[in-house]
Amino acid sequence: MSDLPTAPDRLVISLAADDKEWLSLRHGTTGWAAYRSERPSSEKALFFVRFGLDREEPSEALIVVREVLISFSGGAVASSRVLRELPLARMEQAVNQPAWRDKVLQRLPNWNAVQIPFPEDPGPSGIGWWLAHPHPYASPKITVDVPAGRSRPDEFYEAVARGFGYLASVSKRPAQEMAEANGVPVTTVHGWVKEARRRGFLPAGERSRKGGAA
Repeated sequence: MSDLPTAPDRLVISLAADDKEWLSLRHGTTGWAAYRSERPSSEKALFFVRFGLDREEPSEALIVVREVLISFSGGAVASSRVLRELPLARMEQAVNQPAWRDKVLQRLPNWNAVQIPFPEDPGPSGIGWWLAHPHPYASPKITVDVPAGRSRPDEFYEAVARGFGYLASVSKRPAQEMAEANGVPVTTVHGWVKEARRRGFLPAGERSRKGGAA
């Protein structure tokens, strides 16, 4: 009998368009996730992060990384370079994108819950959640149908949020890529994203990233 969680319990979020980087969230409400990568630099270590909220009210909060655990193997040595190379900002972008945010919120502990260290006992599901791989799925459209005129409906900004949220998790230049795909200036995309946030389709207060924030 496999120790992999059943399909409804499995929550795996891709961090790359080619699915070679991903997060696999532990079942339950611990907030822990395994970061997996097929990149050569990640072969000799296991990476885990714990997500939590940056403020008490979930509807206003940003899901952020609260803890990082790295376990080295095969004679590898801990170094600051490994920690610097962890894509923490992209992880946060991924779990906050509209396609995944509500599902991730269900796996987070309460705001004021006392947190235990990373569990030594993997529990009834074993380590299957460490090893889960993202299933192929259709990525959100990054092109949007722009209505005529200055007043645009919620549906437009929902589409902007889906496309930008996805790009922010897999690209270092999401605003630029969305602008190029839609044939508009990057400043236009910045305006779309700002309004999508104001209407609540993207979380407010996202950490700025060089070349990527909007």
